[in-house]
Amino acid sequence: MRIRKPTPVDAGVDTPEDPLVMLARLVEAGDGLLPADLLEAARALLDRAGQRRLIAPGISVVALLGATGSGKSSLFNAICGVDTAPTAVTRPTTTQPLAALPASPGPEADGAAGRLLDWLAVDARVRLPESPSWGPASVGVGENTILLDLPDIDSDVRRHRVIAERLAGLVDVLVWVLDPEKYADAVIHHEFIAPMAAHASVSVVALNQVDRLNEAERTAATHDLARLLAREGLEGVDVIEVSARTGQGVQELRARIREVAAAEDVSRARLAADARALAVRIRNWLESDSAAAAGSSGSGEREALVALREAACRAVGTDRVADAVGDSMRLGAAVRVGWLPARWLARLRRDPLRALHLGDDVHARRASSGSAAPPVPRTSLPAPDAAADAALRATARGYMAARTSRLPATAQEQVCERLSPRAEQLYDRLDAAVGRTDLEQNSRPRWWTCANALQVLLAFTALVGGFWLLVLRVMNRYLLLAAEPPRWGHLPWPTVLLLGGLLIGLVLGLSGTALARVGAARRRRRVNGRLRQAVAEVLATTLVEPLDVELARIGEVRALLDGLCSPTAR
Repeated sequence: MRIRKPTPVDAGVDTPEDPLVMLARLVEAGDGLLPADLLEAARALLDRAGQRRLIAPGISVVALLGATGSGKSSLFNAICGVDTAPTAVTRPTTTQPLAALPASPGPEADGAAGRLLDWLAVDARVRLPESPSWGPASVGVGENTILLDLPDIDSDVRRHRVIAERLAGLVDVLVWVLDPEKYADAVIHHEFIAPMAAHASVSVVALNQVDRLNEAERTAATHDLARLLAREGLEGVDVIEVSARTGQGVQELRARIREVAAAEDVSRARLAADARALAVRIRNWLESDSAAAAGSSGSGEREALVALREAACRAVGTDRVADAVGDSMRLGAAVRVGWLPARWLARLRRDPLRALHLGDDVHARRASSGSAAPPVPRTSLPAPDAAADAALRATARGYMAARTSRLPATAQEQVCERLSPRAEQLYDRLDAAVGRTDLEQNSRPRWWTCANALQVLLAFTALVGGFWLLVLRVMNRYLLLAAEPPRWGHLPWPTVLLLGGLLIGLVLGLSGTALARVGAARRRRRVNGRLRQAVAEVLATTLVEPLDVELARIGEVRALLDGLCSPTAR
């Protein structure tokens, strides 16, 4: 009896959905995010795929795998139609892999088969005869197919198991040979068959020694085996009842092996199955190593970013710089539009922006520099105190943790470790950003020029009035000349000029400085917004964008894994 569901072998041509192409992209995207052992396994698989395609692209290798006592070697002889593998009651019989080569291949195919067996490290080789010595009138499984008899997969001899496991990972088609006594053995299924579920398209299952069962027992055993295979993900694999002793089902098994092995580029299908199996391992690692199933919410990430911006602003002193800009403008107003007799007092005060090495002299030197990117001066802002520095570092780590909380724990540690040097350079970059920011050091309102000219005019008027009064005083006291000045009403014009120039200048000075304070407050707000924008840009280039790149990489890794593990990739 035969239970079969059609399983087309994926033929050929590399497409954007080719599992090997997707695996290569996965290795590139996952470098530094995935464990080194999984990445090395993927690179080894890609190297093996390249070697396999170059060595013998038109030759297929079929391996018989089975547990001790399954009659694997007897079935190997039955398929070959000639006694090539030794059989015996004692176990294990097969100690080295044995290759059955086609009877009469062409010179090119024969050379390719030899190179392929050298690559597989299979030394024992037999050439099949043109016609069988016994059994059905057919020899082997095809003119371009090599059949291997492997040591027992559950052998007590460790070396035998290593050989079988190594070749099971290299051949193109897997033929699992089970017997009625051990077909449901948990060790065989869990350690060997279930891990190869991704290789269903290049697998065949033979239930050997069915001649020992009656019809009802064969039906029950075959259905039970099909159920076990379906539970392990091999629901599309054929289950063929055979008997190496009587020849029952051998012809059907041989035909099925030829069908699978003769499919276009079956070796690519096997390698693609290896890529899918490795992708399942990587996805299982991602799921098991996740830091938290739900991860952080988007609002938590936004709150962490807001906290980081505030900590950065406090550390670099954006409010202090903005206050210095306002104070500098008020001091400039006192010097340029204030009451002229009192301006000397304002000149005694130091410009707060100059104290921070951000004055108009620095701005002018940068503007006059001939280079495309003049050097940015380091400000004289004091380094952040211990509390501000600790807050900046803590919020930077907290932001990175919030952004990477949905990554696996190992990947999260690797990402944070790669970005830690950037976090350490954060203050220096913020300080440089403050030095680059336009603080409007050389920007003065136009009305200041008019107000200053009016102050000068009023001061000159007061001087004229005062000098006039002085001349009159000298003439009356020392020259005894009675000089009567012209009057404006009851007030002499010299007095009007003196007092008017001083009082009007004082009123205009107070009004000008009051108006300048309003402008200074507006400038402070503008500069503070500009500084905060500069801080946000530094944070974006230093942490936010690199984290976006890392998260995009892990997103690409997940998408590639979903593509590799999806049923459409099989």
